[in-house]
Amino acid sequence: MTNTRSSIARSLSVKSSAQRWFISLSLPLVLLAMMLTPQANASLANKTATPPKETVERINAIQRDLTSIRQQAMQSNPELADQAKQLELAFEKKAKEIGYDPQAFVTQAQEIQTKIQTEDLSKEERSELIQTFIAAKKKMAEQRQQITSDKQLMGMQEELQQETLVAMKKQDPKTEALVKELSTLVDQIQ
Repeated sequence: MTNTRSSIARSLSVKSSAQRWFISLSLPLVLLAMMLTPQANASLANKTATPPKETVERINAIQRDLTSIRQQAMQSNPELADQAKQLELAFEKKAKEIGYDPQAFVTQAQEIQTKIQTEDLSKEERSELIQTFIAAKKKMAEQRQQITSDKQLMGMQEELQQETLVAMKKQDPKTEALVKELSTLVDQIQ
């Protein structure tokens, strides 16, 4: 039962990571999403070894700096904000079309985890709950794959990322050095 709990907890952690990844692509377009592929984010979420505190703190500081530069670049280039809004709407439309709802999955998974932890369940009931969780997890993975395999969405995202990065470099020349350092640090902890 402990293995089941930890498996569900790990999956929630991964799903939270995946949800943050999706949101980072569709809403604020956090620069880390520019740097990492979805596989790298998943790999990072699945790491069992904890990276050094200093490394994590430096990554966080770089992300804050890049987010600030990005916000300034967006303010200086309203067409990028419009482009980001169009991407957000396209993601939302695709997500709605395929029924992608990470929050509903997280809620369902938490309910299952709570039932497994707090209720006196028979082996059959517990197995049924676990199978429900596994099916929901598989469905979410398939839906995420549908989104990430949509050439139009990924093209829009790539174009916005490139244009945003160009605008950030114009906004603040240290952007490129920060991006390289972030990439190096992320590689170190993977």
